[in-house]
Amino acid sequence: MLKEEITGIILSGGKSSRLGREKGLALLNGKPLIQYAIDILKPISDRLFISANNHLEEYASFGYEVVEDEQKGIGPMGGLTTCLKKSNTRYNFILSCDTPFVPAEMFTYLLDSIENFQLAIPRHEDQFIEPLCAVYATNVIWQMEKSIENRNYKLYDFIKNTNTKFVDIQNHLPFYHEEMFVNMNTREDIQNKTENE
Repeated sequence: MLKEEITGIILSGGKSSRLGREKGLALLNGKPLIQYAIDILKPISDRLFISANNHLEEYASFGYEVVEDEQKGIGPMGGLTTCLKKSNTRYNFILSCDTPFVPAEMFTYLLDSIENFQLAIPRHEDQFIEPLCAVYATNVIWQMEKSIENRNYKLYDFIKNTNTKFVDIQNHLPFYHEEMFVNMNTREDIQNKTENE
């Protein structure tokens, strides 16, 4: 599938309460987390959206359309739904800005695995899933809107009720590395990663 047929959606709209500042703009080795996400998705998707609710001008300075949640305060479901409604492609690469070490090759691997499913979500260590580093078909919008209508904003409940394929990410895959799903949630996370570089 050509990159022109894929939309990239970067989620930066969270509260960042554990980090204490706007997460996407936090620096890791001198580079904003949002830039890591852009660098991952830009080579494999033709159009990028940045989902954000604060510091909109700063995010816009990265050169991509910034999309505010239509319904704020409901977690990732708000940003996902709003951005998917703006997508004009069948499939979308979803990446949270706090996961800066995901290889682009993983997304193409998920896309190759999606078949007739609506979601392709990585699963690692046989149990952990990563719904914010995944491939979403645009036709899940109506199911997301139904969940929001029912005031159920839990992503895991939505996934359970969706045609989802869990794709095992194992250490024999050529793009695999141990830290690919490491999250930058706190200052300590960023500090530790910076010190270990």
